[in-house]
Amino acid sequence: MKGLWGWIKFLFSKTFWKHLLFMIIFTLLLAGGLYLYLLSYTRHGDYLEVPDLYGKREKEARRILEAKGLRMVVTDTLEYDPDLPKYAVREQNPRAGTAVKEGRKIYVKINAAKYREVTLPKLRGLTLRQAKSTLNAMGLKVGKVKEKPYFAEVVLDVIHGKDTLRAGDRLPVKSVVTLVVGSGETEFDTDTLRPAADSLALPPDLMVLPEE
Repeated sequence: MKGLWGWIKFLFSKTFWKHLLFMIIFTLLLAGGLYLYLLSYTRHGDYLEVPDLYGKREKEARRILEAKGLRMVVTDTLEYDPDLPKYAVREQNPRAGTAVKEGRKIYVKINAAKYREVTLPKLRGLTLRQAKSTLNAMGLKVGKVKEKPYFAEVVLDVIHGKDTLRAGDRLPVKSVVTLVVGSGETEFDTDTLRPAADSLALPPDLMVLPEE
């Protein structure tokens, strides 16, 4: 009984309340210090808004991000888009307006400097339809189609600008070529009434050489 009464007296003593107040202050200071430490370490609540980089050249985009404390990483080069400058940003991740922490990497894909080149396959001897289908699949376009007297309706020449192309030549995608095709008719010499040699002669790469 005396022990219980002693505890009750201690609870209402100045010594107890001094110790309790000390413990409360110590706990608050410890919690506050820990919170401030975590706040400074994680920069909790300190976010940056990702700027819109679309259409900006690579160097300009990198400068904008670095000024905000962000980093840019180029992950890919996309097919050339003539409506945008060379090396302009076309895609970004995270998107513009996203809230991120300082130092965050922003991944971008940029515009190529020019159209990629493709290798011209052998087109001579193909029908016009086959040649067009092959060229379209490669990203090339057929402009004019010119006929030339020849007994077979096949491609005889492929022309780009002033150059007559051969298999293995390279052209940028979107290039426009002219196809020279046989008319399917034989031209006759007016003097001898015989087929003209030009309308029967095979182009060099259509000739079949005799086996040795």
